[in-house]
Amino acid sequence: MLIVGFFLSIAFFSLISLTVDYNILKDSYGQMLGGHGHNLPPSIVGDREIILNFNNPEIDSAAEKGIINFALFDNKTGNNIPHVTYIVGIYNQENKNMFTANLHGHNGEIKLEFHNKGIEGYNINANYDSLSASYVSDFGSPIKIDGSVFSVPGKYRVVTEITGIDFDNTFLPEPLKYEYNVDVR
Repeated sequence: MLIVGFFLSIAFFSLISLTVDYNILKDSYGQMLGGHGHNLPPSIVGDREIILNFNNPEIDSAAEKGIINFALFDNKTGNNIPHVTYIVGIYNQENKNMFTANLHGHNGEIKLEFHNKGIEGYNINANYDSLSASYVSDFGSPIKIDGSVFSVPGKYRVVTEITGIDFDNTFLPEPLKYEYNVDVR
């Protein structure tokens, strides 16, 4: 009977230890994600550890404007990866494609400003760069999208594929793919 009690004590303390270790790990990972955005798991390209950092947007379906920002950076240096070409798709809860576009950030950043205009489909207001075959913003201002992309409340899925880095016309042999959810009120 003493042996059974001893093993139960060890099992109890082991369980408590695992729970405490899990909470510490969870809190540490949560801090890494940051309060204003999320870092998705890194991808290794050459000697770089690449991470897509995106803001955690608060989008209201009744609002005139919703904003999504993201950037690709090297986790080892902390610097943005230059000349990033993205394919961004946004899908509603029924998995209907609400938006798809090729976008290019000369400094690795993309700022999207969605204007709820109540029109069917969407229009992209940005310059088109034929070298990167994508839309680019004017001198750091956001790429503006008029349409009804986020006109209905719900959970939207954003799929971001990185097809090129470092130069306007240099494409990766295999795109890097990231997915995350955006809650629209």
